[in-house]
Amino acid sequence: MKSIVRDNDGTLSLRIKILGCRFNEKTGYPDSPQNRSLVKNLDRKVRQDLQNGVFDHMSHFPHSRNASILKSLKSRFLSPGWRGLPTFESYYKHQFSSASLSISEDIVRLMIDSIGHLKVDEVVGYHLINFVDALREKMDISQRSVEKALSMVFDVLNCAALQYVFPRPFRFVPNCIKLDDYPLTHQDIHRITNHVPVKYREYFLFKYYLGISTSELLSLKWSDYDLHTSTFRLQHKQVYVEPYSRRLLFHKMKKTGNFSYVFSGIHGKKRSLNLIWVHKICWPQACLSAGFPALGINELKRASVAYLFESGLSIGRICCQTELYFRPMIHSILTKHLLNPRY
Repeated sequence: MKSIVRDNDGTLSLRIKILGCRFNEKTGYPDSPQNRSLVKNLDRKVRQDLQNGVFDHMSHFPHSRNASILKSLKSRFLSPGWRGLPTFESYYKHQFSSASLSISEDIVRLMIDSIGHLKVDEVVGYHLINFVDALREKMDISQRSVEKALSMVFDVLNCAALQYVFPRPFRFVPNCIKLDDYPLTHQDIHRITNHVPVKYREYFLFKYYLGISTSELLSLKWSDYDLHTSTFRLQHKQVYVEPYSRRLLFHKMKKTGNFSYVFSGIHGKKRSLNLIWVHKICWPQACLSAGFPALGINELKRASVAYLFESGLSIGRICCQTELYFRPMIHSILTKHLLNPRY
């Protein structure tokens, strides 16, 4: 389809596709070589804004007759209860046409079987982990083939997010990083914490499960916990408690439920820790005893990001909960987590 067309009145119009619908926008320019050059620049700018997710229709076409139609479309797509978005399979087969990598039909079939039934905005971390597990277990393919398959999935999700206006997934960057320092897995964390003194074991586990800072962790109160949403409501954010870690939380409640703080000290007061010893001596020694090199405490934060992603949290919520807002770091951690050969 041509993006620049001449109307019956001799003026140029621009055809664009927004939210899955095609619009014909009049520019008012008479058809001439100079004006066609202007409209081509406008078309290039519009496509760039759409690709970056920052397109503002009224700034480009302030007198457009399609403004009300586009507004109603946005309200429908952004409505919390509206679930009219296509499934991953439907979008891939009927709307996706910019595949940058070719993958085999067997991998495509497995991709559709794993996540094809999900809406394009419902594919989260544990779905992708299950897809990678299925690739390795059922097909026994190479690491490069896994990268190509995941790149295809992220191409589809990115295009759907731009077209239907919902948060895009993280940027999958297998070719831009060295896959030599994978985040610690759930099994790794348990191996390490088994070598930690008993009174500090829950502290390290909760830092891993929740991904919050030490000051926030030690300040948690039982009165801040919402049982229905399974979140701790802090002043500036909500801390989600993943289902697996709720068992540890309820075990903790049995021991300290009569006190205000989750981590209570003597007489129910907020617990205080010698953080220099806990972070710089206790944790590295436990890592060495578990068979790992002397890892720093920051490895616990990286592992927490991967764990929360696998639990189903969106990238935005992970950034807010862990307060790691540097997106390239998030991209690197999650790419390595998906490509971890230990899965």
